[in-house]
Amino acid sequence: MARDADVTRQRIMKAALEEFSGKGRAGARVESIARQAGVSVRMLYVHFGSKDGLYETVLREHIARRTEELSDISVPLTDFIPRHFTGLRQNETFVRLAMWEGLASSGAQPPRSEEERSLRYSEILSYLNTRQVAGDLDPSLDTEMTLLAVIALASFPSAFGQLVHMATGLRADDPVFIERYETFLRGLANRLAPPAPPDQG
Repeated sequence: MARDADVTRQRIMKAALEEFSGKGRAGARVESIARQAGVSVRMLYVHFGSKDGLYETVLREHIARRTEELSDISVPLTDFIPRHFTGLRQNETFVRLAMWEGLASSGAQPPRSEEERSLRYSEILSYLNTRQVAGDLDPSLDTEMTLLAVIALASFPSAFGQLVHMATGLRADDPVFIERYETFLRGLANRLAPPAPPDQG
């Protein structure tokens, strides 16, 4: 019985992910989610309580997944930045959810799970500070601004594929573009290191 309930719950969440990422929280309809999941609206409410409860659960699961994907923050900066891009490219629904959230958010209504998500970004900021101490990152760089730059660079192709195509003539999912972009990110990470001291010879 518990197994059946878990399967039903996962089916609802899968349908909800598609609905929320395609239409945003405000535009998503529980009737559509229930229909795609093959359950009644009543069953959806039994499992998640409300539309907001379902949205919160979907968002939390994606946060957990992203956290797991990027849990190893001991790697060099040259590996971390391209891997961040790869993680978002393989989970573009997360990018779409974040974009919808950004369009709908206001100062009066903080984002869902803000505290938990801020903690994750604090972990990445700590990683950047560690890399700065290790000499991989120029000490003159503001690590909070560097964090924003990493997020922007990693998410841009998934968020704005049309601009990628206009600028390069390639699709964001084209293996040629992906290879070139990863190479660029590694090269950029190398350039974030402190400049070499002048040759005293």
